[in-house]
Amino acid sequence: MRKQGGFTLIELLVVIAIIAILAAILFPVFAQAREKARQASCLSNTKQLGLAMLMYAQDYDEIFAGSYSFPNGWNVCPQFIWADMIQPYVKNIQLMSCPSGQYRFATDSGRLGCAPIEALYGTPALGTTARPWTLGYFYNEGYNDNTASQYCPGGDTSVDGCACYHGMHASACPLIPGTTDTSMDPGISLAAAEEPANLIMLFDGNQNGENQVRGTAAAFRYPRDTDLTVDAYGVAYTDGEYLDAARTIKKGRTAKRHTGTFNVVFADGHSKAFRQSTPGMWTRRADGP
Repeated sequence: MRKQGGFTLIELLVVIAIIAILAAILFPVFAQAREKARQASCLSNTKQLGLAMLMYAQDYDEIFAGSYSFPNGWNVCPQFIWADMIQPYVKNIQLMSCPSGQYRFATDSGRLGCAPIEALYGTPALGTTARPWTLGYFYNEGYNDNTASQYCPGGDTSVDGCACYHGMHASACPLIPGTTDTSMDPGISLAAAEEPANLIMLFDGNQNGENQVRGTAAAFRYPRDTDLTVDAYGVAYTDGEYLDAARTIKKGRTAKRHTGTFNVVFADGHSKAFRQSTPGMWTRRADGP
């Protein structure tokens, strides 16, 4: 009686080919499912950060946390960013990081060896070159950097001569005690957001590539720091570049890291994913650009 032999070489090659075909089909599906899970986790982060921003506003006379705070002057201890100001409400530094990508915030001026910062995070202070802070989100300041946009009657300044901001950043003006641009970047009031459900507060972002070390935590210029190349007045910005769906590194700070989408949290606290923003999402005015 003949003994049953093993698989032939052809049979093994056929099985291997079938496995390879199945892997080629399934691996992208698995990768997409994993990214969807990361996107959901990131969206949950933005939702919690939005609630923290609203809690901060309720405790501070309905004024949102600003992008930065320099109570003793620029680059002088303490140098707070928006994430520091809402930290007592979240008590979780990992919440500031997007699982799909981030940058590392680090600046020693005003943070290294600074007692108020160390009181929050220990020594060495978080957000310094000795201990970079992994962040995934930027604050929407919305500075008007082009007079052709018509947003401000005085071009880059408002009618009272203040620096013109139209995102979450209040107009910086020496006429307002304690809020000059050299001491503090203040947030707007709840009432100033004419359409809070359409005003981006925080968003998936980075600067000059993932995992780069940078000392900024906000999108400053409108619309060049966004994913827009033209504003609502039809003014084109030839250098208004951004991180596109193919993750090409450009000048903007919007990071479409979730299969071509980015998560945002609006001034009313709700979060949503977008493939493309519109000009009105970056301004607090209902009829703004």
